Parts: sequence; C-alpha cells; structure tokens
Amino acid sequence: MLATLYDPIIAPFDRFGVRRWRQWATRAACGRTLEIGVGTGLNLRHYRAVESVAAIDPDAASLARAFARRNGRGEIVSLSQARAEDLPFADASFDAVIGTLTFCSIGDPARALREVRRVLKPGGALRLVEHVRVKNRLLARLQDILTPPWRALAGNCHLNRDTAQLIGQAGFRVRAVRRLIGGLFIGIDAVR
Repeated sequence: MLATLYDPIIAPFDRFGVRRWRQWATRAACGRTLEIGVGTGLNLRHYRAVESVAAIDPDAASLARAFARRNGRGEIVSLSQARAEDLPFADASFDAVIGTLTFCSIGDPARALREVRRVLKPGGALRLVEHVRVKNRLLARLQDILTPPWRALAGNCHLNRDTAQLIGQAGFRVRAVRRLIGGLFIGIDAVR
C-alpha cells in the first residue's frame, strides 16, 4: 500500500525543493554507486556519471515501481530486495552511497550506517537527503507526538530522527549539512 501512496505524498515536497536535493545527492554518484532505500525509483533518472547503480529496498511493491523507472538503463541499474542493516555486498565495494528520505524508516539506523561504512571504499562519498528533527523545541515536541501514529501509517517513518548526529557517530566525516524548509529537510555530504 505504501508503494502506491508514496509518490503522491512526496510530490508536494518535490515542488518545494526536494527534487533539486535529489539531484544534488545523485551528483555525488560515481563509479560503482549504491542507493539505499530506492523506494519507487524517483532518483534513478538523476544518475549520470556512474559505472553502475546497485539499488536496494526492503519493499517488493516499491521495487516493482522502481523497475519500471529504469527507463532503458537496466544495463547499469540493478535492483535488489534487501535491508540496509544487512547489505549483501562485499567490504569496500562502492565509490558512493546515496539515500534520500530513507534513514527515517530504517529499523536500526546505527547498524545500517555501520553497514554503509563497511561497503563504502575509503574516501568514498555518502550523500543523504533526510527529513529530521527540527531545532525549534515546540515543533520538535510536535514531531515527537506525531511520530508514533505516523510510524504506523507510513512504513516506520520517524519524523524526529537526528540523522546527522548518527552519521558522525558511525565514523563518517561530515563535510557539510545543508538545510531546507526551516531545517525540516537536510542534505548531508560525508565521506568514509
């Protein structure tokens, strides 16, 4: 059900700049790239200078939609059903890892980031676009209140995660954090 609802739910945010941030994230892709949480495949059209893109998602229905979005690029884009906490790839296999609006719904984001670090080559790029807990205390409290019912409706999506902090704790060097829509969305540029 989430696969059919995702695109209409995200469309207004794409118009407010998230689409440009998808493009920003995928510009870091080079060589062998891994996309965590490909979902319905909204990022696939943005990949340019890559040797290959291995894209994973735990949801089979979302992957079916992503498969349709490969647009004749099947020779460089492979899709697999997998969880970010248990990546089916060898150590240091990727030059870049990309994720957009993904870490909010991963069951164990700290473990997933350890896995991302494991499969990323030393010096490899990590680019994420995420919605996160805002700095404003009143709005953050509202996010806390809304998160339990939202998680039940939106595939475990947490409105109040502090993803940037988790990335630093996982051993990545954060080069930049960019804020969008009052800090509700952030773009994270990090390296292993």
